[in-house]
Amino acid sequence: MTVDQLLREAGAAHAKGDLKRATALAQQALEMDEQSIQAKLLLGVIEAKVGDPTAAVGWLRQVREADPGSFHAPFWQSVALHRLGFVAEAAESVQAALLLNPNDAQALAQLGRCLMDLRRLPEAEELLRRSVHLSGGAPPVQFQLSLCLHLQGRDEEAERLLAQVLGAMPPSAQNFEHLASYLMTQGNALGAVACARRALEVAPNSPSTQLLLGRILQEENRAAEAEQLLRKAAESGSKDAPTMARLGTALQGLGRLDEAIGCFQNAIAVDPSQGYPYFALVNGKRVVDEDRSLLERMTALADDARLTPRDHSFLRYGLGKAHGDLGDYQASMENYRIANDIEADLRFHGRLFDFAEYTDRVDRTIHRFTAPELARMKTAGSASDVPIFVVGMMRSGTTLVEQILSSHPEVGAGGEQPFWVNNWPLAVDGAKHSPEGMSKLADRYLAILTRLAPGNRHVVDKMPVNYAGLGIIHSVFPRAKIVHIRRHPVDNCLSIYFTPNRVMTEFAHVPENIVFAYREYLRVMDHWRSVLPPEALLEIDYSDLVSDAEQVIRKTIDFLGLPWDDACLSPHQNQRSVVTPSVWQVRQPIYRSSLETWKKYEPWLGPFGELLPKTSEMKC
Repeated sequence: MTVDQLLREAGAAHAKGDLKRATALAQQALEMDEQSIQAKLLLGVIEAKVGDPTAAVGWLRQVREADPGSFHAPFWQSVALHRLGFVAEAAESVQAALLLNPNDAQALAQLGRCLMDLRRLPEAEELLRRSVHLSGGAPPVQFQLSLCLHLQGRDEEAERLLAQVLGAMPPSAQNFEHLASYLMTQGNALGAVACARRALEVAPNSPSTQLLLGRILQEENRAAEAEQLLRKAAESGSKDAPTMARLGTALQGLGRLDEAIGCFQNAIAVDPSQGYPYFALVNGKRVVDEDRSLLERMTALADDARLTPRDHSFLRYGLGKAHGDLGDYQASMENYRIANDIEADLRFHGRLFDFAEYTDRVDRTIHRFTAPELARMKTAGSASDVPIFVVGMMRSGTTLVEQILSSHPEVGAGGEQPFWVNNWPLAVDGAKHSPEGMSKLADRYLAILTRLAPGNRHVVDKMPVNYAGLGIIHSVFPRAKIVHIRRHPVDNCLSIYFTPNRVMTEFAHVPENIVFAYREYLRVMDHWRSVLPPEALLEIDYSDLVSDAEQVIRKTIDFLGLPWDDACLSPHQNQRSVVTPSVWQVRQPIYRSSLETWKKYEPWLGPFGELLPKTSEMKC
């Protein structure tokens, strides 16, 4: 066949969704004509859709250089850049496409998505509304618009739009499930619940649908509703291995650890080639000598070349935990290294952590929130003292502190709320909050806490990274209490390295990056310590908490102005749902075995060892 014939057939295969054949034909055409712009464009589009986004960017850059009038090259380059996490660059690329075709609905939606991620929400909303109009109301674009409204605190509008879109869609439980899962990853719990309920209306006896809605409600701290659905899913006797594994995770969160282990074992029995159930099984217990046959099975599976990268990653994390429990710390560290290398490749696709940009963010925060500026801003703040903020570097013990505090009868648990992550960049970048604007911000946040824990005098928000936004948080809620939990630096960084993350963390998986981010965390906490009033901030050490629990807990309860309650000394008996990686640890009585973990791994610490000179007298 000629090059033109190959390209015509490749285009037809692409149109039919046969991407494998389309790729093969385009590559064959490119071998015959190394300068074929059409072949490079098709390869770039396919890679941007489902393949390697880094390769897509390379192909599409060549097309743009050779054909500046190409609309598709900058559009799909934007899609690939967005997948890689280069949001600002993705926005610039799709803007170039829109210069060539200003009324393309897909490009408008893509730019809207980028601007949403950059928190330029009014602009994003305008673009998404234009895309909805031009696309004839395409459901994916309307879901993006509902999320944009949700992020602006316009939940009633978002809910009406969701109901309208869902009502117009063909009744497919699978479609609704996919949408619910997607919306949950975007932080749109309102939309996720609506979609999952719609799926359940279509398929009321579906275990996967019951499980999905149960897990969403669990994350929303609606444990009673969640447990009812999870029981139905369990009673269905499903033999679907992924469903059984997800059910086990949900039961772990509710503290039903023995039932969870049974689910993971059943999932492995149904399909022994999955990685996650093995990881969850060893992560939900202490591995002992009697479990060595399990380790042998995991090791044999990890060496299977047919394993998917994500399954391989989970197996390696599990083997790292298991070998650590058994005292083989060299093997433990090697398995953790392999797991993190896999995750870095899966999540970052070769993208390097931007040290300078991260430092600049911290610099801007410090320069923006000086003591005089905080004093000025908080005069417009809310009088409410409902929120309690528990902050610290991730894996520092925030879940344990929340479990302790929410054991008190006057304190509810709010989990990890993304609200401030979504709102503090505007403040850091210099946006002036008027008294009216700050009042609306406070009202929106209090509405979330009230929904999560109605009837409580206080509600804990334990989003660890809120440490970076304490300036705007204190300005909006000057009467709110902040508890900062700090942990031995090397133990903290190792715990980050040893734990698979549910969400992408830009500095995770690479020891040098973790150490750098930890030092920046210390720097910004030094700043807050110097500008926040002492009555607003209490700092406790994890080592003190687990070594002398009663003294530290009494001090914390007193700081919060609450009467003492003995329930705070038994956080493992707290029945609230837990959805963080600490799900097993917080179900145990407070223990000291996690202290000085670094000593066990000392010969293999590598870059983590750079933090040791600062630990003789830790003040972070």
